[in-house]
Amino acid sequence: MPGRRTVLASGASLVAATVAGCTGDPTADDDSGSDTESYTVTVEPNFRHTFDSVPESYTAIPSVWLDIGMAFGIEPTAVASFDRAPLKYYELLPDVSLDTDAVTLLAGGAEEGYDKENFYAADADVNLIDPRALKFYADWSDDDIAEIESATGPFLGTTIRFQSDALTDGKEPPYDLYGAFEQAARIFQRQAQFDAWQSFYDDFIEGIRSELPPEDERPSVAAIWRGVNPESGQFRIAEIDAMANNTRTYRELGLRDAFQGRIPDGPIGYEELLDVDPDYIGAVGGLTSLTHEEFVSTAVEPFENDPNGQQLTAVQNGNLVRTGGQYMGPIVDLYSTEALAKQVFPDRFGAWPGAVADVPEAERLFDREELAAIINGEF
Repeated sequence: MPGRRTVLASGASLVAATVAGCTGDPTADDDSGSDTESYTVTVEPNFRHTFDSVPESYTAIPSVWLDIGMAFGIEPTAVASFDRAPLKYYELLPDVSLDTDAVTLLAGGAEEGYDKENFYAADADVNLIDPRALKFYADWSDDDIAEIESATGPFLGTTIRFQSDALTDGKEPPYDLYGAFEQAARIFQRQAQFDAWQSFYDDFIEGIRSELPPEDERPSVAAIWRGVNPESGQFRIAEIDAMANNTRTYRELGLRDAFQGRIPDGPIGYEELLDVDPDYIGAVGGLTSLTHEEFVSTAVEPFENDPNGQQLTAVQNGNLVRTGGQYMGPIVDLYSTEALAKQVFPDRFGAWPGAVADVPEAERLFDREELAAIINGEF
């Protein structure tokens, strides 16, 4: 569809040059363009892109980038699917919503089945999707990426969810959550709104940390990702202290990694879990993907009913907790941190009722109305 993107043509030209072998410098400093009509943004590992106007629409996978877009009050034009999207968090904020019926679906699932025709139909100004994800999950080529960029907008997403990921060749993510958030602020020219967000978060986390016990008195946790299935006897352990988004909540509260210094490369069994015997077992992503009842029936009760699980201190003490996990952006991050603080330190932050929707207003650790105002540009 030639001629479709004149406003964003500079990015298409850059991609074409890259495919032809002219790579440029993906790490050059950005020109935010505050005093010019055009501005340049770099989101590693992608190449610099110059915008001639501020993008108004975007695509995303249900991930950190969807939540970032929603944090600016910008609903997505298209997503891969809503299978794992954190919709329940938005529903709890006044005057914040996501009309899923108005969103084009790009794929048959969150990480597979992408159809290029759906990208054409969405016709988004920018794709907040890591192109490496399309190469890995959908077997797209550089030519496929270039084709969509020339017809729609640039790909400027990046993967920050895991420490070591097949998409990133085992390298650490280029940004933490707020680093990626700030890059999106440059894309959408929302620096003032990002600053309001940063101030809100700083006050929130400072208030929590001021009430935490000394670091050497904080409990240990074994963070389990890719689902908790006690009946299988197989568990994948996530490294808490790595710069990765999926374990951010545990790290922000300074919990000790039960597997510190010996994170297993692959799945482990009950023997290894019993060897470290953590104070807490954390279901990474369970706060988003499961209801309270589902968490109890699929994780808590199976641990309690398993002869090996019954030997774990965390199980004996009822210390199974859940957090936002890998698809956590700025909005989900607040709920996840509040939830974990209450699950681990109820004497300091109030009892955890089991679900984010059930936290009494007087016991909330952040103001939902104030947050909604920032999202809606009232700051």
